[in-house]
Amino acid sequence: MALAQAPAKVKVGNDVKNAFGTVTEMNLYNFRCFIGFTDDQGADFTETADLAFCNAQDSFDKRHALTYKLSKIQAESCQGDPKCTKTDTVPLIVGMKLDGKAVPPIKKAAPPGQASFCSPTEITVFACRTGKKMVSVCAGKDSTKTAGMLQYRFGMPDSSEPLEMMWPESKLAPSKVATGTNVPFAGGGGAWLRIAKGDHAYVVYDGIGKWGPQGQTRTKSGLTVERKGKAIAQLKCNMDATSELGPDWFEKYGVTDKNQEFDFPD
Repeated sequence: MALAQAPAKVKVGNDVKNAFGTVTEMNLYNFRCFIGFTDDQGADFTETADLAFCNAQDSFDKRHALTYKLSKIQAESCQGDPKCTKTDTVPLIVGMKLDGKAVPPIKKAAPPGQASFCSPTEITVFACRTGKKMVSVCAGKDSTKTAGMLQYRFGMPDSSEPLEMMWPESKLAPSKVATGTNVPFAGGGGAWLRIAKGDHAYVVYDGIGKWGPQGQTRTKSGLTVERKGKAIAQLKCNMDATSELGPDWFEKYGVTDKNQEFDFPD
């Protein structure tokens, strides 16, 4: 008699979820753990998991049987504010068990050499590679709301060539250089930071939301170049960005949106 196979899908509340998945990425954002998987047909999907699972780095490239439970977690509208008491009820992964099934290795891009253009005496506020180039936003470690420095840098990484741009040229406090804020999205949230230079502006952004073809959770990060308020170039990050942007960062350095807006690109 043939053994019954475990179902590929399970129902959790009104949602139908994958019962198995191979871990491809983990992201901790606004006190939520987002885990990316690939199913047995090679399709990507992302689920919200108990925070403890975001530390399970040995889970990468391994197939797991997934257990869900309808759970209350901090609401998306809180944007990670620890004082916020609002909650959402979501299907939460509360169990991940190795099922022993062999899976093909997942190919990953080679890790970059130079991580950012920031020096060891600076904080990397944002950094990622965009094609062959790299963008970085660096801040002095002693920066405050009224003093210190913030600078946008762009150029070719791992090269002796001078950077294409470093702006501003003089040391100015972050609140004097940039505008930006957090934005809520279905399935997550994000943040953007704009640094203006004359008619041009350079906006770095990082976020997570339900941007997949069927509403799957996806990350977005990159650089938008604007001229007179209009986007003239969109450069997406090759891999996940390094980003300190969030409620605590904006509050610490006194950076606000000053009634400006930014639309995350498709």
